[in-house]
Amino acid sequence: MHHRILTLSCLSLFLIGKAVGQPVSADSSFLAAARNQAVTSYETALTEKTHLYTGHEFIPHDRRIKIHPYFATDSLQSGSITYNGLVYHDVMMLYDVVRDELAIQAPKNVFRIRPHTEQVRTFSLGNHQFARIVGDSAAGVRTGFYNILHKGRVQFLAKRIKAVHEDISGGVYKADYLVKDRYYILKDGLYHEVRTKRSVFRLFPDQSASLRKYLRSARLKFSEQREEAITALVKQYEKLTP
Repeated sequence: MHHRILTLSCLSLFLIGKAVGQPVSADSSFLAAARNQAVTSYETALTEKTHLYTGHEFIPHDRRIKIHPYFATDSLQSGSITYNGLVYHDVMMLYDVVRDELAIQAPKNVFRIRPHTEQVRTFSLGNHQFARIVGDSAAGVRTGFYNILHKGRVQFLAKRIKAVHEDISGGVYKADYLVKDRYYILKDGLYHEVRTKRSVFRLFPDQSASLRKYLRSARLKFSEQREEAITALVKQYEKLTP
């Protein structure tokens, strides 16, 4: 979006400069029309961009909690957002895992904005892709943002969760965030939560033996590398069942 605005700005200025001091000719009407179109597109781009910053102000978490509540880092990251049907690039933001919402930095402002969650369809942070899934009890998943770890015929997703853990037993308030990520496999239109090797193999009964052998050969320790192991198993399943 920034590149688009910059390009349009330069084009508009170029056309204006070309038009000034030029004699009236058949080309002048073309230049005027092109200039007006560039200005109109530039103003439209600015208007579209402002739509992203119409949410409420983001309220920081309790500063006494030293561990941050965000995904991966507490520093702003550049990413993209599909918001209200439009895609915005180069947006500085954080994903608040505790509240399951985004905090975006408005240009030239010191405060952060919380965009309307229900209008965010997807967003990306670095190499991580997230999508908002509207779930129900029948689908087997709750509504929220999910980290897409593998997207193929079978999908593997993570629900990033950080829960507040408080301790006042010593008479002094102490708190931190406990990571309680949950993992889901989308197969045949249904979401299945997977926690153990057995729960994964149960979803692929036709290839269970082959997958067990593959996991041993890959030397992935499920208890310590659960996310990597499930990703590898899902990819291997797709290779075995083209």
